[in-house]
Amino acid sequence: MLPFLAFLLSCFAVNEAYLYAFGYFEACSESFCALSEARQFYVLKNVIKGFYLAFLVVLGSLLVFLPVLLSGRYDNTSIRILASLYVSNDFVGLWRVEKLPTTTRLHHMTSFVFLLMAWQADFQSERVAQMLLLYCYLSAVSFPVNLYLGLRFCSDEDPVRLRGIAKVVYALGCLVNWFLQW
Repeated sequence: MLPFLAFLLSCFAVNEAYLYAFGYFEACSESFCALSEARQFYVLKNVIKGFYLAFLVVLGSLLVFLPVLLSGRYDNTSIRILASLYVSNDFVGLWRVEKLPTTTRLHHMTSFVFLLMAWQADFQSERVAQMLLLYCYLSAVSFPVNLYLGLRFCSDEDPVRLRGIAKVVYALGCLVNWFLQW
C-alpha cells in the first residue's frame, strides 16, 4: 500500500514540476521559447527526469545500498518506494509528452511493468530482483544524460562540459552494469 501511495504522490509532484519548470524556462530562456510545444515538453521531461534521478541516486544510496553494505539486508518496502518514485517520472512522461519517440515510450511502459513486478518481489531472497535493482540504480546514475538531452535546447551555447560528463558517466555506468550483471 505504501509503495502505491508513494507512486501516486510522486506522479502528482512530477506533474506539478512540469508547470514550475515550464514557467522558469519560459521566463529565462529565449531558446526554450523558440521551440515547438512538443519539443518544449520533451525538454521539460528530460530536465525533470535528470534532477529527479540525481535525487533518487542519493536517496537510494542512503536508504537501500548503505543498509545492504552494512548488514546485507534488503528492505523490500524502501526498495519498492524508491522504484515507485523512479517509475512515476516515466509514467507521467507517457501522458505529458505527446510526441515521445517509440523507443522512449516502450522504455516507459517497460519500467511500469517492472514496477508491478517489483511490488511483488522479495529482494532479500530473489537474485534476479537484486540484479534488477542494481541495474536500475546504475541506470539512474546516468542522470547527466537526461540533463544534457534537455538543457542543450535551453541555451544558444551547447553545454559542452555537461555533454562530456554525460558521455563518461554513461559509458562507465554501462561497463560496470554489464560486468556486474555478467
